[in-house]
Amino acid sequence: MVEKCGICEAEDAKYKCPKCGVKYCSLACYKDTIKHQDPAEGNRDEQLHHVESKNTSENPLASPKWSKIFSESPELQRLLQYNTVKFHLAKVYRILCGESLDSHESAGMNNEMKRQLAVDYLNTLRYGGIHYNEAIEEFCGISLARLEQS
Repeated sequence: MVEKCGICEAEDAKYKCPKCGVKYCSLACYKDTIKHQDPAEGNRDEQLHHVESKNTSENPLASPKWSKIFSESPELQRLLQYNTVKFHLAKVYRILCGESLDSHESAGMNNEMKRQLAVDYLNTLRYGGIHYNEAIEEFCGISLARLEQS
């Protein structure tokens, strides 16, 4: 069953917002300023509380520790404003959750294999990697440093 648009609630949703995850049907619904709010413009504390309060079985990567690091790191918040950073981190998340793989591929992969695939993907984005991305390199470096400090 196809889900209805989260904005107009009339048409079938064809797309998913990369910023907040709402499903929508058209560019007009994506740009709706009343019903579609960019999380970067919303209350950051409310967003962090939402991430922290999510059931870990729904989002195994969310944790209070990570939320605290993010809320105390203006550098990470700045980097997450770049679409390329959001895109690549979403791709890593989908790899770790098995969503970016075909169902027959993910069925044979354990968590360690998914982690290795995510690491390999991130390595292609690091300095010297075939898809080098300076913002991802900086985001990962800051994140790792903050994780080691806490």
